[in-house]
Amino acid sequence: MTMPLQSALPQPAPAPITHDVTIVTTRKFAQARVLGVPPEEFGIERGARSIRDCNYCFHEIVTKTEAQLIAEGFDAAQIRSLGDDGGTTGVETLARDTVDERSRASSSAANSGTRLVRITEHYVRLDYEGEGQPCLYQVITGGDQSEILRKDGQDCITPFDAIPFAATTPVPMTHRFFGRSIADLVMPLQREKTALKRGALDNLYLHNNPRVEVAEQNAGPNTLDDLLVSRPGGVVRTKTAGGLNWQVVPDITSSIYPMLQYIDAELESRSGLSRQAQGIDANALQNQSATAVAQVFSASQMRIKLIARIMAEGVRDMFGLLHATIRKHGQQRQTVRLRNAWVQVDPRSWKTRDDMTIEVGLGSGGKAQQFAQTMAIANVQKELAMAGKVHLVGDRELYNTAAELTRIMGHKNPGRFFNDPAAVDPQTGRLLHPPPAPPQPPPDPKLLAAQARVQTEQAIAAHKAQLAQQQAHNDLVHQQVKMQAEIELAKIKAGLDAKIALLDAHLKTMEEGQKREQAQAAHEMKIAEAAIDFAAVAARDRGSHSETERRHD
Repeated sequence: MTMPLQSALPQPAPAPITHDVTIVTTRKFAQARVLGVPPEEFGIERGARSIRDCNYCFHEIVTKTEAQLIAEGFDAAQIRSLGDDGGTTGVETLARDTVDERSRASSSAANSGTRLVRITEHYVRLDYEGEGQPCLYQVITGGDQSEILRKDGQDCITPFDAIPFAATTPVPMTHRFFGRSIADLVMPLQREKTALKRGALDNLYLHNNPRVEVAEQNAGPNTLDDLLVSRPGGVVRTKTAGGLNWQVVPDITSSIYPMLQYIDAELESRSGLSRQAQGIDANALQNQSATAVAQVFSASQMRIKLIARIMAEGVRDMFGLLHATIRKHGQQRQTVRLRNAWVQVDPRSWKTRDDMTIEVGLGSGGKAQQFAQTMAIANVQKELAMAGKVHLVGDRELYNTAAELTRIMGHKNPGRFFNDPAAVDPQTGRLLHPPPAPPQPPPDPKLLAAQARVQTEQAIAAHKAQLAQQQAHNDLVHQQVKMQAEIELAKIKAGLDAKIALLDAHLKTMEEGQKREQAQAAHEMKIAEAAIDFAAVAARDRGSHSETERRHD
């Protein structure tokens, strides 16, 4: 049997199919939250002075629907039997209800899960178990008959550690829970200003449209009808010309305006908000020194800071409740960023924390005053550090001062400017900025004097040795320079002697040549003289021979 070649060969494996997958891991962490409670939804016993010491208070919850309450575990049949929340008709609610947002729309039977149901949380101290010791319990009721609700099959009567509410007021009243607000202080004055302003406006209206006096004998059939129509430039018909007398309305604004200014000053003293503190008036700084203006600002801000300080007491109670809640229910460790470093926070370790203080700012002074005070502390620390009092001022104290100055200047992270001496490397557990080695204790002054004397003597001996060595070196250099100079002089002298010898030989040679030339010249001269003498003798002989021949002739 013959197989095709293509089917006999192994088939290639198919390409794998890949997918891009993104895995998202979601972790849910429990959170402790703070919710503001409207005053009309909270109540407390009449004689209470604080929430911490009261025996009863309640909170009406009107923001949860039927479905939300059933999802939280409340008995479904019991929740469905409760009526709808008809809305609160309290003064505070009506004052805030500017757009009719508190109106309740009727829910149909098909959508009953979205209707709002009113339930009430009661916090009461009672001897529920009959042990003779009253304890704090939370009781949740619903409906107009305050029926105790059931949750997870049990009545909603739960022991509680503390009442979970924190309250504060800007103007506390002595030995009272409810204080006064800024509005309570200024509303009577505002009503007085309203009455005065209305009186001034009525006076101006009468000035613009005064009443008219008309004598009966001057009034015609149309006079009263014309006067009833107040029209600018209107015509009034009378029997006699000039028969109308316009009444003169006295101007009372001259006495109203000073009263308004007095009320404004009283408003500033009660609220602490002055015109100088709100902004720069055109006439506020005229003929006033800087010290006087600073005192006005300081006096106006003291009232505001006092109110903020009182309100902060309620914030401190709120943080105490948050700490207690996290301490009781915190079960997971989290990594959070604290002071520009990632640290591990385990609420489970807070269960052993029995002593904690929540600090609230004192609100004393502005930034300039706080900066001056902190700088004064820094100067004291500087003096102590320069005096060697390291047991009083250390690296941590200096860092705290620098961090406080940084905070006053508006920078939230002092680590950008200074190193924290207590910062620890999370991987190695060691300090990121270890302190330098401690300074050695000061030695004995006598030992210091002896060491100084020995060091001085050693320095003098070393200096003398250095001078001797320098002198020997100078002498050696002088000898070397002298020998080098003598060698150079000898070389120069030998060269000069050689040159002189050559000159002498040359001069002798020139003298010998001159002598030879002079001898040659003398010899030539002698030869010339001899030749001349020979010529003269010959000429004489020739003359005598001629004369002899003449004589012979």
